[in-house]
Amino acid sequence: MIKLIVAMDKNNLIGNGTRLPWKIAEELKHFKEKTLNHALIFGKNTYLSLPKLPSRKIFVLSETDIEGVYKTIKNEQQLLELFKEYKDSEDVLFIAGGKFVYEHYFSYADELIISRIKDTYEGDVYLNLSTENYKHIKDEEHEKFIVEYWKK
Repeated sequence: MIKLIVAMDKNNLIGNGTRLPWKIAEELKHFKEKTLNHALIFGKNTYLSLPKLPSRKIFVLSETDIEGVYKTIKNEQQLLELFKEYKDSEDVLFIAGGKFVYEHYFSYADELIISRIKDTYEGDVYLNLSTENYKHIKDEEHEKFIVEYWKK
């Protein structure tokens, strides 16, 4: 199964440079709980900006080898093969950013997990993510964010 996981503020802001614009411990805990013991695909710059993510199988989309990851995905053909491998599997692959990876490959996701941060923040990376081919399943209310679940 392929899922997309993202956090954004009220204005669809997802980043400030290569960093998150907010520091919300509960949202980071949510990300950890959802992705632990699963596979994740990141773009190179996003991956390099992150702390270590133990107990996860990390794939990175990059033309050059990235040290310390499960596999570097060097071209779109390899990425599409990865999506095919996970599409009908019980194992989960999370599309986890950044902007390029989200916008170009979100349509491969069977499920969207969107943390909507309740406040607005300063930043420069906005995400245009259409949910029109997905059905809204449920919301989970948290103090500083709401998690929306969408399925195809």
